[in-house]
Amino acid sequence: MIHPGQRRLARVQVVNWGTLHGHHDLSVARKGFLITGNSGSGKSTLIDAISAVLVPGNQLRFNAAAQEATNSGRNFVTYIRGAWRREAGADTDGLVASYLRTGATWSGVALTYRADTDDPPITLVKLMHLGRGQNAAADVTHLHLILEHELDLTDFASFTTRGIDTRAIRRRWPESTVSPAYGPFARSFRSRLGISSEGAQRLLHRTLSAKSLGSLDQLFRDYMLDTPNTFTMAERAVNQFHDLQEAHRVVVDARRQVEMLAPLVDLADTRQRGLRSLRDTDEENAHLGAVHAEMTLSLLRGERTERHALTPLLEAGASEATAAAERARQETLDLTMKLEGIGGGRLATLHAQRDAELKTLARVRIRRQQIAEAVSAWEGTVPETSEEFARLRGQLEDQARQATTAHEERHGARYAIAEQRGTAQKGRAALIADREVVARRRSNIDPTLLRARESICSAAGVPDDAVPFAGELIAVRDEYSEWTGPIERVLGGLGRTLLVPDDVYPAVAAAVDATHLGARLVYRRVRVGVTPSAVPKTGALSLVRRVEVADGPLAAWIHHHLADRYDYACVDTAAGFTDHARAVTRAGQVKHSAERHEKDDRSRIDDRRRWILGFDNEAKLEDIRRRIADLDVTIAGATSRLDALDREDQQIAVQNRAAQTVLDAQWVDVDVSGAQAAVDAVDSRLESWQQDNPEHSAVSVALELAKKAENEADAARRQADTALTVHRTAVTELETRIAQAELDADDAAPDAVAARIRARFQKFARRVTSDNIDKALFEVGQGIGKDRAEAQSAVSAADASIVRILSQYLARWESRGGELRIHAEYVDDALTILQRLRSDGLPRYEDRFFQLLHDQSHRNIGELARTIRKAPAEIRSRIDPVNDSLHRSAFDTDRWLRIDVRERRSPAAADFLDDLTRITSGGWDIEQRPAAEERFERMTAALERLASKEPADQRWQRQVLDTRLHVGFIGVEVDGAGEARNYHDSSSGLSGGQAQKLVFFCLAAALRYQLAPDGADLPRYGTVILDEAFDRADSAYTRRALDVFAQFGFHMVLATPLKLLGTLEEYIGGAVTVSIRDRMHTELSLIEFDDVGTT
Repeated sequence: MIHPGQRRLARVQVVNWGTLHGHHDLSVARKGFLITGNSGSGKSTLIDAISAVLVPGNQLRFNAAAQEATNSGRNFVTYIRGAWRREAGADTDGLVASYLRTGATWSGVALTYRADTDDPPITLVKLMHLGRGQNAAADVTHLHLILEHELDLTDFASFTTRGIDTRAIRRRWPESTVSPAYGPFARSFRSRLGISSEGAQRLLHRTLSAKSLGSLDQLFRDYMLDTPNTFTMAERAVNQFHDLQEAHRVVVDARRQVEMLAPLVDLADTRQRGLRSLRDTDEENAHLGAVHAEMTLSLLRGERTERHALTPLLEAGASEATAAAERARQETLDLTMKLEGIGGGRLATLHAQRDAELKTLARVRIRRQQIAEAVSAWEGTVPETSEEFARLRGQLEDQARQATTAHEERHGARYAIAEQRGTAQKGRAALIADREVVARRRSNIDPTLLRARESICSAAGVPDDAVPFAGELIAVRDEYSEWTGPIERVLGGLGRTLLVPDDVYPAVAAAVDATHLGARLVYRRVRVGVTPSAVPKTGALSLVRRVEVADGPLAAWIHHHLADRYDYACVDTAAGFTDHARAVTRAGQVKHSAERHEKDDRSRIDDRRRWILGFDNEAKLEDIRRRIADLDVTIAGATSRLDALDREDQQIAVQNRAAQTVLDAQWVDVDVSGAQAAVDAVDSRLESWQQDNPEHSAVSVALELAKKAENEADAARRQADTALTVHRTAVTELETRIAQAELDADDAAPDAVAARIRARFQKFARRVTSDNIDKALFEVGQGIGKDRAEAQSAVSAADASIVRILSQYLARWESRGGELRIHAEYVDDALTILQRLRSDGLPRYEDRFFQLLHDQSHRNIGELARTIRKAPAEIRSRIDPVNDSLHRSAFDTDRWLRIDVRERRSPAAADFLDDLTRITSGGWDIEQRPAAEERFERMTAALERLASKEPADQRWQRQVLDTRLHVGFIGVEVDGAGEARNYHDSSSGLSGGQAQKLVFFCLAAALRYQLAPDGADLPRYGTVILDEAFDRADSAYTRRALDVFAQFGFHMVLATPLKLLGTLEEYIGGAVTVSIRDRMHTELSLIEFDDVGTT
């Protein structure tokens, strides 16, 4: 008996697995087993069948020994279907697999383990099924079973004909463990077979490709050491960090509330001051009239007393002035009578003549000034002689006749220019309307048609895009832009055709019938989705090849319609017509058939205004804008010319009026010299008469003095009478005002209000009187109004700011809606909340945040930092048992292998550890809280990166959290005295055999550590499979490596070339040769060794 109690693989069965077609049953010798055969015979197929049972699908690497880091192309589908070659596909340019099994099929693998004791065997079964036509990995159905007895795998055939009948299998083998999922199946068989962990399970799979294991770091990190709990700790820290973030969010939230509400303190104060000012000014406005009346009454009563004292004085002065005036009048009358008696009345006659001549002189001067102003209209001067005046009149008469003729000519010009401007304005208005219509859509279609479509779509209830014009879906290709004009000639009618899909046809047809369109409309019903017949072929010169069609549901119909109806050849001249049934020239002449030709020159062929094809209308819009700009220039020019004509007419009208003024006058009307001479003649006669009558001069002087005295006395009388009248009127008005003031002063103002109003009056004038009090009243009223307006503005501004802040506050903190409203009246309630936050809420939130920050920093971050720091020491302790295992067998002559652990943290890991240290350092007192918040920000950055799913961050997470990467592993060869003799950190630098030896020693030690219970000499699970092992080692190294595995108590299943049979014979008890028939059927032939019976 070999190692009784240890579970070893004893039997392998496969059904329909790759080229192992049908059922194959293989007994495995307990001593050891060899799988051999030529390359490509199917050795790896058999080993992959075992791996399919023992390895989770997401970790399974088929043909692991051969592929190493590459993809072998093998998977469950290729194995179930039996892929045996790749050949050129009939419908593709690539290669496709040839399958042995193309219909519905099932595959199965059964592994039976025995303990070589009375314990029952354990059989692991994996069943797979693919339905007909199913070739995707997701289509594969899996079922896993564990039975504590042996059975033939073919027993499941009847349960897999139409898929895997899980219920029937459970009924047939009720004592078995059945699981469609691999996880529960693996946990169960690991427990029963003695495989300690998933890591051990992975390591067993990795032994298949042991020859490719190039680094001790890779071996121990990935397969010896379990995933460190730093990942779990980091995840827990991230999860618990949410509480800290929430606490910080609450603190930030409270701070932001305080920050948002803080301005309300000043705003509330401003509002209160404004409201007080409003109350004061309202009171002053209400009592301003009463205070004004009281002040006015007081002033008027004082003035009345003063005026009553002045009345007697004014009356005496008026009486005395009247008497003096009467005496002066009598004196003047006496002298006048005396003067008139001298000369018999001749003097009076001369004086009368002089007065008349003076009037004539004044009239002539006025008339001459009028003539001077008139002739200034054409920068002329007043004639100085009658001959010059006569010539001027003649010139003006000719000018009047010429002006009449010129006026008629200007009238005609004005009419023509006005008509030109009107036409341009109408054209501009039409273009602006077109621009608005065209700008609403990216369409070149005529605006009248666009407006018609808008009316139709509005009535039909469909969007404009649902019924496009054909021209909106067709555009001339850029490389053929010089053919746009001719193509427009051919496709213009189609382009203006509305395309109506079949699904909206009834609604559109009804809308067209019910709507006055104001335009001629052609539309076509298009059956969208109906596959048209094959598109007719077109020639290289075809118009169809020079346009493109927009993608969309109508594209197929348009392509077919263009090719069918508009296959016109584009030729340079009419000479090309003979070669084509239908054609169009560059000049726009169209040949529709052998008989019918057409050329439409109602517009120029290059007139972009008439073009309607294109996916956008930017060019057309630009043309409309240019034409509007041209018309603006035309309108501005016409307006300028009309303005010039108006100014010319006004100038001519001024000149005509001036000319008429001159024509209405005679020379005598403007002869100032003649009029002055007449006055001088009268003065000469007066002077001569006075010289002849000397008495008259003395009386005249006395009379002049008397008249002067009379005038002065009369003026004094009038002045005295006026003063008395004014005084009496003032007294009367004063009494009236007093009576009114007594009525107005009935309402008494409060003393405080009255005092404020009087102070305002005093600011207006240093001395307030009844004369200026009303003006003062206006100014005071304006001052009150201004102060009130300023107060109202301040209150309104404060209210607006308060409302804005409350609106923003409640929008962000809706839960406060029960305490506040968006109204300025609630500012006091907001201030209460602010005070509560400042005095209680924020300090309490900050205390909780800093407590959580302290706790999590020390508990989660500190624990994570300590774990990372201690990881190298813990890994060394994990390696100690491996070194114990290695010490059991010499690595070389007088040499033993020892694994040393060296600390090798990457810069990223070292920086991360430094960050963790900084996060957990420092105090937590109130004075140090700003620094603590900085640590929180650092903690946030670290944990957010730990929680990130970005590929770069996930690579960083593995660098900093996977403590297996923080150490390196060195293989040290030591002698019997424990002295180091050689070092290995990988298989580089070694020969093939040396490298394999190093790998197998490390593998054996790692496997024993993983599979042997603490203190046990043998692992509970013994089977180790090595694929293509020892292909590069000599026989001595091979035996030594196998001695290691044998000494550690492992059951070896080797897949290797037959040439090594002589070396391996003493380590195995049986073998199987694998061969391939017809390159598609793998066959197994069991070789019995002489000592098989002893195993």
